[in-house]
This record gives sequence, C-alpha cells and structure tokens, in this order.
Amino acid sequence: MSYNRRTLSPDSPYAIIAALLMFFSAALSTVSYAWYSFAFDWKEIAVGYVLPVTACVIMAIMLLSRKNNLMPTIIPMLIGVVYFALRSVNLEVWQCVLSCVLYASFAIIYILTVSGFLDSRTPLMVISGAPLLFRIFVVDIFVNDYSDFLSFLPELSVLFILAAIVIETRGMRRGRLY
Repeated sequence: MSYNRRTLSPDSPYAIIAALLMFFSAALSTVSYAWYSFAFDWKEIAVGYVLPVTACVIMAIMLLSRKNNLMPTIIPMLIGVVYFALRSVNLEVWQCVLSCVLYASFAIIYILTVSGFLDSRTPLMVISGAPLLFRIFVVDIFVNDYSDFLSFLPELSVLFILAAIVIETRGMRRGRLY
C-alpha cells in the first residue's frame, strides 16, 4: 500500500465541515438562481448553476462516503475549475488569461498533492487560501457593493467553496489507503 498519497477520513471534522460548506454553497446557488431565474438564459444557468452545484454536491458526497482516498475528488475539483474558468470569460482579456492560468495551476497542484507527488501541502494551502483572503478582504469590502442579501448570495456561495477547499487541504494527511 502507498503511504505517499494524501488521505482524509470521512469521519474527520475537516471532511464533515468541508462537505457541509459544499452543501451550503449548492443550496445558496439554488436559492440565488431560483430567485433570479427569470433573468437568465439556459446557457447561463448551465454554466453558472449546474456546474458549481454539481461540483459541490459530488465533492461533498465523496468527502463523506468513500474510504479515506482523495483521488476521486479530482473529478469534482476539475468541474469546479471549469466553472471558475468559464466564469472569468466575461472579464477583460488579461484578467481572463491570468484567472485561467491560476485555475490551471490550482488544478495541477491539487492533483499533485492528492496523488502524493508533492511532499508538502503548503503550496495547495497557499494557492487555495490566497483567493479566499483576497475575495474577503479586497473584493467584498472595497470592490463590490451589494445592495441586499440576495445580491450577495452568489459571492457567499463562492466563499463557501473556497473555504471548504482550504479546510479540506488543512485536514489532508499522508497515510495508507484503504
């Protein structure tokens, strides 16, 4: 058996909290899109609703139902990366390119960490924690102006996803797969 791969026990508090945050994120996305459903076309709903909710629900179920192997969580993580990359298409070209490079870097570091090729989980903590802190302390406070709670729901959903990834990364251990 391999001791290089990262593991996370499904009864670990880290797995439970991360899964709950993923479920909350999916619920907030559902409420947000149900409230504003008359204003979106089917392509926007497919990209902005189906992808993140699918990624969150699958990731949460995988965190709570499998043994301790984190390799299957690569699939919902990639769905989430595709969601964030498609979400950045509406930005300016340089912002879109920078965002896609960061998302691809996160995907590569996540895969390398979970599979055991990276000895430390520090790079994953940095690349998942920095966007969370940036969104909370810069984007949400200084850039975006939320008129009411319903306009804040999509951002809160994204914050829950980022927090869940940070918590999952914090709980990862090197251990035997079973």
